[in-house]
Amino acid sequence: MAVLDPHTPHQLVRDIQSLLTQNRNILVKWIKAQAGYRDNEEADTLSKKVITEGVVMKALNPRCELKQHLQELFKKMAKSLG
Repeated sequence: MAVLDPHTPHQLVRDIQSLLTQNRNILVKWIKAQAGYRDNEEADTLSKKVITEGVVMKALNPRCELKQHLQELFKKMAKSLG
């Protein structure tokens, strides 16, 4: 498991390791692709954009701040798409 590797070259994994050492509670859920979840396509598009363009996102607190940030990103992305 990558999160257990102290020498991982992946920044995301190092960020998660850092949060875990700060005794943060992290809940990660995986959803089945193409299962009809609302906003799944937007999340997929955003994740592909992050991978291809190297978009940097800071960790946000509290949960409402994360929700607001994601809504702003989706609005910007929707405007750029059409």
